[in-house]
Amino acid sequence: MVKFNHSIQFILNDEDVSTEAPPGTLALDYARQHRHLNGTKSGCKEGDCGACTVIVGELDAQGKLRYLPMTSCLLPIGELHGKHLVTIEGLNMKELSPVQQAMVDCGGSQCGYCTPGFVVAMTAGLMEPKLPLNETGVLHAISGNLCRCTGYRPIKAAGVQAIEALADKLNTVDRVQSLVEAGALPEYFTGIADRLKTIHGETGVPQPEMALDASDGEKQPRFIISGGTDLYVQRGDELPNANVVLLNNGKRIGAPELRDGRVTFDARMTFEAFAEDPLILRHLPEMPAYNDLIASWPMRTRSSIGGNICNASPIADMTCLMLALEAELTLSGDDGRRRNVPLREFYLGYKRLNKKPEEIVASISFPSFSEPTVVNWEKVSKRAWLDIATVNAACKLRVEDGRFAEVHLALGGVAATPLYLSEASRALEGEPLAASSIHACIDVAMGEFTPMGDVRGSADYKRLLARQLLLVHFEKLYPETISQEDLYAPLR
Repeated sequence: MVKFNHSIQFILNDEDVSTEAPPGTLALDYARQHRHLNGTKSGCKEGDCGACTVIVGELDAQGKLRYLPMTSCLLPIGELHGKHLVTIEGLNMKELSPVQQAMVDCGGSQCGYCTPGFVVAMTAGLMEPKLPLNETGVLHAISGNLCRCTGYRPIKAAGVQAIEALADKLNTVDRVQSLVEAGALPEYFTGIADRLKTIHGETGVPQPEMALDASDGEKQPRFIISGGTDLYVQRGDELPNANVVLLNNGKRIGAPELRDGRVTFDARMTFEAFAEDPLILRHLPEMPAYNDLIASWPMRTRSSIGGNICNASPIADMTCLMLALEAELTLSGDDGRRRNVPLREFYLGYKRLNKKPEEIVASISFPSFSEPTVVNWEKVSKRAWLDIATVNAACKLRVEDGRFAEVHLALGGVAATPLYLSEASRALEGEPLAASSIHACIDVAMGEFTPMGDVRGSADYKRLLARQLLLVHFEKLYPETISQEDLYAPLR
C-alpha cells in the first residue's frame, strides 16, 4: 500500500472530513466505498453517463464560492482539499426539494439508476447564475446525463417544472442563498463559505502539494494529472496506488492575460473557464457554441486545454483550434527551466511529443488579433453533440484590399497527429479573395495528408469531409463576397 505525506481536508455534504486516502483515489470510490454514500452511482467510469455526477464548490480569489457539476468517476480526491463536495445525499431534506418533487410528478424515473445524477445536475444548473431559467438552461444542465428508460421527455418536463416553481424566488446574483430561502437547498449551504475559509486559513491556499512518501521503499510510477478526463479512463485502476502529481493543487489558475501582444493563459485552464473569459471571448466570440459541440458541462469543468494538447489525439478539438491560432507552448522542467515550442512543432508522430518526460506544459499563448482577422472552427462526428470528431477543421484568416494577407489552416482526424496545413496556408496568402484561389488552396491541402480509415469513417470519407470543412470556413466567413454556388462547384 502506498503512503502519502498528506491530509486532505474538505467538506462532504455537511460534514467536515480529514482523510489520508491516497490522493489519486476517485471521489466516486471514496464516496461509495469509504463513506457508504451509494446514491452516487458507478456507471461508465468514462464521464459519459452522468450517473456519478456530484457538485463541487470552490472559493475563488475573491473568496466567493462557486459550485460546478463534475463527474466523480474522473475526479481525484486529492483535488478536493479546501472544497465542498456535494453528493445526492447532501441535497436531501425533510421534504423533497422542488427538483426531486418534479421528477416524481413528471414520472422522470423508471429504473432509477440515473435519477440521482439528473437531480444533482439539475440542482447544479439552478445554482449557476449564468444559466437561464428556462428549458435551454435545463438542457445545458443535464447535457452530461444519459437515461436508457424514459426517452428524456419527462426528465426535461421535470426540469422545467422545477424552474417554474422557483424562478420568481431566485436572485441571479446569489442563487445559492435564494435556493436555501426557497427550500430548494438545505440550510447548511449558507455557512459553507466561512467553513472553507477556515480550512484554507489552517493549511494554506489553495491546496497542499500531494507527494509520495518515499519511506515505503518502493519507486512508484509517476502520473501527472491535470483534468484527468483521459488518464483516468485509460489508467484509472493504477492511479490510487501511484505517485500522482496533481497539477491543480499548485498555484491558483489565473485569468488569461495580454502580454507583449499575445494572449497567454495557464495550460491547466478548463474548457469551461476558457469559454467564459472576457479576453478569450473578445478574440473567440463563438467559443461557447464550440464548447457545446465538444463536451458536456460536467466534462468541460474538468477538461484542461493543456491536457487536450498533451493527450496528442489526432482529433483533439481544442488542439485543432490552437493550431490555427498559432499557439505556442511554454514547457517547464523539474529544474525550473522553461522553453517555448510552437504547437505545430510539438507533435513528432503518433502520441510522440517534443517534450521531456519531466516537463509539463505550463502555459499557452497565441498572438492577439482584431478585425479584419477572423476565426472559424468546424467539426463532424457521428452524433451532432458531445461526440468524438471524425474530422475537425479550424482557420484564422485576414483579408486586406481584397487579398488574403494571413492564412492559417488546421485539420484533425486526417493524419497521425493534429495537422497544421503549412503548404496550403502559404499557397493562399497573397491571393485574391475568390473561389478560384480557394479551390487552388484546397487542392494543395489535399496533398498534405493521406488519411487512414477507422471506426469513424473510411479514408475516402475523411478526405471528402476535410475538403468540405475547409470550404465551409470561407462560406461562413465571407458570404457576401463568395457565392455558395461558385464555392461548391468542384464538388458537383
